[in-house]
Amino acid sequence: MIQKVYVDHTNQVKVICPKCGLEKNINVIKFKDTHKRLKANCKCGEVFRFALNFRKHYRKKVQLSGEYFIQERNVRDDIFIKDISMSGINFITYKPHNFSKDDTVELKLEFNDQMEKEIHTSVKIKWINDRNVGAQFNNPKLLEKDLAVYLGMGSHLD
Repeated sequence: MIQKVYVDHTNQVKVICPKCGLEKNINVIKFKDTHKRLKANCKCGEVFRFALNFRKHYRKKVQLSGEYFIQERNVRDDIFIKDISMSGINFITYKPHNFSKDDTVELKLEFNDQMEKEIHTSVKIKWINDRNVGAQFNNPKLLEKDLAVYLGMGSHLD
C-alpha cells in the first residue's frame, strides 16, 4: 500500500521509512503541479513509494442530495454530492449540464445527519469531467460553522 503524506503550509513533508523508521523532511514544492506519487530510497536499502496530498482541508466522502441553480439561465436540477471540505465540493449532475470552468453556480445542500440542515451557497466551478463537477465555495467563511460540525471538526472554530 502506498503511504499518503500531507504537505504542510511550508510545502514540507515528513517521509518515514516503513522498514527502519528513519524520518526525513523534504521540500516538495517542485512536485505540486506535476507528480503526486514519488519513490524514496532509504539509507537502510528500503525502496518505497508515497503519495503527496497538497489539500489544505480534510475532504469527507458523503452521499448527500442537493440542487444547483443558474439564475441567469433559469436552470435548476438535482445533484448527488460525493465529497465536501471546508473549501469545496464534488458533485454529480443527474442530467447533462452547461457548466464551464469559472462559472458561478448556486447550490442547495441537504445535510442528512443530526443537523437536518439545508444550506444555500454559491460556488465557482474549478473542473468538469462529464457530469462530475468540482467547485470551490465562493464564501467559505459563511459556511465555516456548519461545515465544521458536519465534517466532525467541532461545533465552533476560533
